Amino acid sequence: STAVSRAVLGRVSPSLRTVRRHTVRATAARTRTVMSAAPAAPPTYLLLTLDYVEDILEKRDPYRADHLAGAKAQHDAGKCVIAGALQDPVDKGVFVFKDCDEAYVKAFVESDAYYKNGLVTGYAIRPWMIVVGAD
Repeated sequence: STAVSRAVLGRVSPSLRTVRRHTVRATAARTRTVMSAAPAAPPTYLLLTLDYVEDILEKRDPYRADHLAGAKAQHDAGKCVIAGALQDPVDKGVFVFKDCDEAYVKAFVESDAYYKNGLVTGYAIRPWMIVVGAD
């Protein structure tokens, strides 16, 4: 019991009690160091490309606000790093997702206003290995 533990510690020399406390503290410090020394896994990226209908610029207006809101929500959640449309011609949307699986990105596509309203004719989700610029 606690009383017995105190009685035993009372008979142990003060220097031995000090060594015991330092040993426990040193072990805890080593444990924290080992745990924090483990390298973090590098981020993974998926590149999403949306294939747009030929006359996307003429057809997108009724759905654009919802499309942009969905992309912004993913960005605010830390899932979509960057997104935009290719120019000259405007025929594809490009999104870079970070630390998501393919099912997550597919669900994003299928809930997108452009996709649901027939402005996306196809899409591709591919792993993307960044070699420069991924901090």
